[in-house]
Amino acid sequence: MDKLTRAVIENLLDWGADLVGIAPTERFAHAPEGHKPSDFLPGCRSVISIALHLFQGAANVWGEYDRPGKTITPYLFYGYGLTNLESSRIVNRMAKMLEYEGYQTLCFLPTWITSQYKNYEEMLATGKARAEFSHRHAAAAAGIVELGWNGLGLSPEFGSMQRFNSILTTAELEPTPFYNGPPLCRKEECDMKCVRLCPTGAFSETESQSLTIDGKTITYAAHDNVRCLYGVVGLVKGSGGRSDIKIPEGPGQVMQFYSELNGQNINLFDHVMLDNCFGIICGDFCGKCLHMCPSKQLSARDMRHFDLSSRHTSVGRVKLA
Repeated sequence: MDKLTRAVIENLLDWGADLVGIAPTERFAHAPEGHKPSDFLPGCRSVISIALHLFQGAANVWGEYDRPGKTITPYLFYGYGLTNLESSRIVNRMAKMLEYEGYQTLCFLPTWITSQYKNYEEMLATGKARAEFSHRHAAAAAGIVELGWNGLGLSPEFGSMQRFNSILTTAELEPTPFYNGPPLCRKEECDMKCVRLCPTGAFSETESQSLTIDGKTITYAAHDNVRCLYGVVGLVKGSGGRSDIKIPEGPGQVMQFYSELNGQNINLFDHVMLDNCFGIICGDFCGKCLHMCPSKQLSARDMRHFDLSSRHTSVGRVKLA
């Protein structure tokens, strides 16, 4: 490995990243127009992807406010808000380090409603909410995850329990290979748990979408982004909030969602949460598809025979005394 690539990986792991991968821009050839790395950073040669592990306890304790021993608040902060801030701190530091070495760099926000600002008109026209740059697809291109039926990045180390951020750079770094181990999504074995547990009905059981990365085709569920948003902000029963708004049948409608979001049917305390800390201190109320995904447990038996030593991960780097 060349000196710069090694320095990038080692520093990112030292600063708090749990997984690091690198994708050459050629792997983004089939990305949608307007969402490719070079659309924002001309001359971009590499995309560095990092993942931060979410500790399992925050997911295990997740549950509705009226269930004894359950609460959504650890997941809101440690599973989303703090993780977004921490990953931003890490990529910001690396972006400056690469700039000091003479390379141009660019980082986007961790995927959030603000990351859809540029594409608001597209969302109104098509009903599809799409970020300017997709960190989970970059993570798949960098080989640190594969995408499950739920469309989330699944890693052999943590299953679905990580979030991503990215650094675009003109530095030509050594790429990391695609994940080539046992399948991490076993939808036949878990009976499509993500589809069954989604309180908004955002996932299709039969319809799929696909993308191709450097000749590798990835297929996952068709997903209604707008219906999903009702769960993200806790508007529907079962998504962690106190509100119980009914989503109209059929595809999610953007203006209907915003009407409900600004309407009188939201629980008063949910309003307080959304207005005062949502997206900065806290995040996604729901996340059932992430923290109830059994990917790691289902694949554990095969992972005993899969060599993970070549992967750039924080696992095993630091031991408690």
